[in-house]
Amino acid sequence: MKFSHNRLALFFSIIALIFSSCVPQEKLKYVQDETSTEIKPVYKQLRPEKRIRPFDNLYINVMSLDEQTARIFSNQNNSINGALNVNLLSYMVNERGAIDFPFIGDIYLVDLTLAEAKVKVESELSQYLSNTAITMKFVNSNITVLGEVRNQGEFPFFKEQINIFQALGYAGGITDYGDKSKVTLIRERNNEISYYYLNLTDKKIVESDLFYLEPGDVVIVEAINLKNRNLRPFSYSSFLATITTIVTVLIFLQP
Repeated sequence: MKFSHNRLALFFSIIALIFSSCVPQEKLKYVQDETSTEIKPVYKQLRPEKRIRPFDNLYINVMSLDEQTARIFSNQNNSINGALNVNLLSYMVNERGAIDFPFIGDIYLVDLTLAEAKVKVESELSQYLSNTAITMKFVNSNITVLGEVRNQGEFPFFKEQINIFQALGYAGGITDYGDKSKVTLIRERNNEISYYYLNLTDKKIVESDLFYLEPGDVVIVEAINLKNRNLRPFSYSSFLATITTIVTVLIFLQP
């Protein structure tokens, strides 16, 4: 059985097209050895402690033995049943870094941790109430995930911090057409917007200062090269089936 030169050329052209159309495996996997700049047995990340910034929302609940007076300073609303609306039960830090607290006025909390802010608010309250304790939490924090993810959108989170992989988890993960080596992080600080570029295939991402996100961050996952967008990830079984089909067709077309 012999193939003509034209059929052989067609056969190898189709083979080359299939290989060139396959989505590279390094584009499909998260942290991996093949694309990591440095392989370590253990990766360390000193989680930064979140500090209060302008436009953060803080839930503050005042507790005291004197319940009547404590209720004046608490932003709880007993008329709200079920899930509490954090927009109504929180104080927003203004652009000057202060919250407007009832009867006390501005309390500057910018750049403080939650623990430090609690001490400061309790100190201010001690002028009006004795034996007080407060509960303070960050609320109404959001991150936005766009691009090649399964569920684009803005997502609230209630933890003090989340990392880049948790954020992508909220969005359903990266699609088969998303390039994990090309992820853009947009961050606004002090009215300045910065762009950062992340490679999620590199294991050292966990040691990056950008591993933990901040409220308001925007994450954009870029698409793999456009010529691959309409193709599924490479499958050896599909490849073999295609080759078998091509050979069969060529045999039947042989004069």
